[in-house]
Amino acid sequence: MHTTIDRTKIPEPGPVPHFTLLDETKLTRTQLSNGINVWLYRYKKLPVVQVYLAVHTGAFSDPVDKAGMTNLFADMLDEGTKNRSALQIADDFDFLGTNFNTWSSMDGCGASMLSMREHLEASLEIFSDVIRNPEFPEQELTRVRKNILTSILQEEDQPNVLATKVFVKTIYGKDHPYGYPRLGTTESVQFITADDLREKYSKYFKPDNASIIVVGDIGLQELSERLENALSGWKQGDIPKVTLPDIPDRDRATIYLTNRAEAAQSQIRIGHRGIERTHKDYFPVLVMNQILGGQFTSRINLNLREDKGYTYGAASIWEMRKFGGHFITTGGFQGEYTDKSVEEIMKELHTIREKGVSEEELAAAKDGLVRSLPRQFETPSQIATKLATVALYELPENYYDTYVDNVQQVTVDDVKRVTSDYIHPSKVAVVVVGDVQKIKKPLEKLGIGDVKEVEHKG
Repeated sequence: MHTTIDRTKIPEPGPVPHFTLLDETKLTRTQLSNGINVWLYRYKKLPVVQVYLAVHTGAFSDPVDKAGMTNLFADMLDEGTKNRSALQIADDFDFLGTNFNTWSSMDGCGASMLSMREHLEASLEIFSDVIRNPEFPEQELTRVRKNILTSILQEEDQPNVLATKVFVKTIYGKDHPYGYPRLGTTESVQFITADDLREKYSKYFKPDNASIIVVGDIGLQELSERLENALSGWKQGDIPKVTLPDIPDRDRATIYLTNRAEAAQSQIRIGHRGIERTHKDYFPVLVMNQILGGQFTSRINLNLREDKGYTYGAASIWEMRKFGGHFITTGGFQGEYTDKSVEEIMKELHTIREKGVSEEELAAAKDGLVRSLPRQFETPSQIATKLATVALYELPENYYDTYVDNVQQVTVDDVKRVTSDYIHPSKVAVVVVGDVQKIKKPLEKLGIGDVKEVEHKG
């Protein structure tokens, strides 16, 4: 077969995609009599219904001496109710072909299920039983807690996980729940009791502190009737206000070393305090980070991977949460180039702050963000998760419909401003997990700041 395509030329990209989510024929909202907000997205491609429950309180509510409580709480939700044992719950969902999961994050928790359209009513009855009547039985708690403790111990042998744990503790301090891993620590998890989980449920797991997102081929009236029937006994209540300490602001750069003798690689994390998810500069920061370290062709990755060959990949991330967040550059680097890798990352931070970005870089970054958006809404689960983000962070209802415009409106001057306002090389924490005996002196010679050795116990 012959073709006239010239394969020596890169094809021109098509037009910027038009993306509309807030279409009244697809997305509607209502509120049940018990106060829970319901979002319905009509999805007719498959005979399935995705139900996603998002409770608006997550691990940020965990006392620091019981870090990991929300994760354990979510894992225990389907381990037995007043009406069903853990095995019965699993068997009942399995009989219907329904996929059920629980989830937790720093800012929320909940459950989700994917059901065949014809089995929605029966699946909702089980779903309702799990979220309304959890028992947190002691026997199951012992097993689940043991599994989590095993996972925490396994993470201690993973330098990439360990480096991030040390970094967040350095940024947030010991008094802020964001400074602890979602799983908790060996010390905190072993002291979480069933009564702690029941108290957490009674405080925060209430319909007026939650949203339900449904994606599937079902009408709003029918859905409302089915949800009213399934959740009618779930009562509203007062939601305790959670007050978090301020995230400390660093006044100087410091290098923190955690030893892994004979390690061939060094895991490096560099960053500092960031901004919250609802910050007014979210989109300029998003675009700026795309250029700095948010995509394969970012400055950090092209420098450290493609040019220097120090790593298989390096990136930068802005972790934005309800009550603040952090900026972090991350990667695993050849041990012998640890100091040079830190030096190059710091150079990139200084360069983007002092010299800004070009129009070409800006256009490529915005293009990458805009063109990747539609594929994030291909499945019922993806759509439900994205809408849950809007609900959880109380973003504008038309957030995704205006996403493309908000990205396209970012200018070179906007990027220059946010790099000046939010990237501070003189205040970074540099966390390195590697062979301290080999890397300490070269790092000291960089003159970035004090070099401290720290131990970490999960």
